[in-house]
Amino acid sequence: MVLTLAGGWATAQELYNYETRQLRSPKYDFKTIHFGFELGINYYDFHIDPAETLQNIQDNQNTLYSIDCIATPGFTLLLISDLRLTNWLNLRFTPGISYTQRDMVFDVFNDQLGDFYQPKRSVESTFIEFPLYLKVRGKRVGNARPYLMGGAKYMIDMASQELVEDPRLFRIKRFDLAYEFGFGIDIYFDFFKFSPQIKAVTGMRNMVVPDDTIYTEGVVDLTTRCVLISFQFE
Repeated sequence: MVLTLAGGWATAQELYNYETRQLRSPKYDFKTIHFGFELGINYYDFHIDPAETLQNIQDNQNTLYSIDCIATPGFTLLLISDLRLTNWLNLRFTPGISYTQRDMVFDVFNDQLGDFYQPKRSVESTFIEFPLYLKVRGKRVGNARPYLMGGAKYMIDMASQELVEDPRLFRIKRFDLAYEFGFGIDIYFDFFKFSPQIKAVTGMRNMVVPDDTIYTEGVVDLTTRCVLISFQFE
C-alpha cells in the first residue's frame, strides 16, 4: 500500500503539465464543510508488557513462560465530517464502528504432563469510535494532493466482557483512548474525491482486567495497537 501511494503521487507529478488544464473539481477544497464515508481493513493487536518475574507466576500445576498476541484482520466503517480551517488545514470528526478479533496465546508448562502447551483466549471487540483529528494538506499537483493527519479518538467496546466473571475469558476494559497519525493522497474526480490512507493507532490505557488466573497476573501493561488501511469517499 505504501508503494501504491508513492507510485500514485509520482504519476501525478509526471502528468502535471497535462492535468493542470483538466483539473477535476477545482473548487472542491474551498468548501467550508463537506461529508463522506470511509471503509477500511484494520489490524488490531496489543502491546504487551509482561511481568519481570514471569516464570515465577504459577498456579497448582501450571507455570507461565510467555505471552503473545496474534492479530487478525477486521473491518472499519466511518462517517466523515470535514471543516475547512485554512487552505492547508482541516478539522475532521469521523465517528464509526470497527470489528476485530485478537488471540492471546500463552506458553505454559504443566507439571502433571511434564510438557508445554499453549492455551488461547480470543478477544472479540466491536468498537464504537469517535476520532477527532487535524488534516494537514500539501500542495495540489494536478488532480492529486498528499496529506498528513494526526489526532485522538475515544473508543467504546460494545462486545467487552469486563464485568463477566469467567476464568475461561481474557477480559479487557470497555473504554479506551488512543492517539493516531497517518498519511494519504486525495485524488480528485468530477463528482467526488477518493483518498487511500494508512493510519497507525496507539492506545493510552492499560486494558487488562485483573483476575485470579496466571494469564492476567503475567501482564503488567496491555495497550491497544492498530494499523488501518482505508479508502475515503467524499
